[in-house]
Amino acid sequence: MTGIKKVLHGVPADSLPRLKPQKLGRHYHKIPHYIRELSAKYPRIISDYFLRAYRINLELLRVDVHEHVSREAECRYRSALGKVGFAMDRALLTEALECYYGGTCLPNHEAPPVSTSEQRMRTRLGLDVAQLFARSILAGQTFGKLESYENAYEEAAWEYVAELQFSSHITGSQSSIFIYLDTQLVDEMTSRLTPPAPPAQSGSSLNQIRQLPVRLDCVVASLQMPLAQALALRPGDVLPMRLLEHCDVKINQQKLFRGAIFEDEGALFLTSLESVKTP
Repeated sequence: MTGIKKVLHGVPADSLPRLKPQKLGRHYHKIPHYIRELSAKYPRIISDYFLRAYRINLELLRVDVHEHVSREAECRYRSALGKVGFAMDRALLTEALECYYGGTCLPNHEAPPVSTSEQRMRTRLGLDVAQLFARSILAGQTFGKLESYENAYEEAAWEYVAELQFSSHITGSQSSIFIYLDTQLVDEMTSRLTPPAPPAQSGSSLNQIRQLPVRLDCVVASLQMPLAQALALRPGDVLPMRLLEHCDVKINQQKLFRGAIFEDEGALFLTSLESVKTP
């Protein structure tokens, strides 16, 4: 076989980048930064929930966004916007369970076997925390009604997994909460990152040109001084000057009309003294 080889032998398959067709031409690369930025903007939204409901004071340490994690989602929910997964470290789950029932969770306390109460607590936390996470990244909105979703015949395909790492002020330990987002939910987020398309302009070309934004320039005061005096100016210097009685309003250095400045209730206004001329 001659020519340039397109397959590099001896390279592990896991190290090769894999293209996902649904990500091409879309703002998927902005999602991790988008989640981290908004989570940092509202760092107490989940911590306040734990403090209010379980008397646990948590501090958000960091937020990581992964494309792949080895840990499976412990709870899965379905909404109108897509599917959501939830998982959390058992140390934090046990602490919430014991604080909720009036106990205390000491550092290095050996966790008991998984119980039905613990499973119910995980499901409850998954519903509440997922909606709080949605409010932080969807401008106050939620995922909608979340319903438990279990399907043994469907393999969950998570596009991104947000890992929120917290530190407990009670035990001093660090624990993570994982929020799993499927393709449909990520599509909803990318649609919010995509700027709206400009409205189609109808009519003649002249009307479309008249709708173009322009910048008006107006000199309301001027002062003439020697160059040496101008170079000697320092921050804080005060220059006496008066507003011009009449000023030229220009577009791209072309005079449009002649106007005057007047004051009304502490605000300055510009009024035209002559008809607008075509530049």
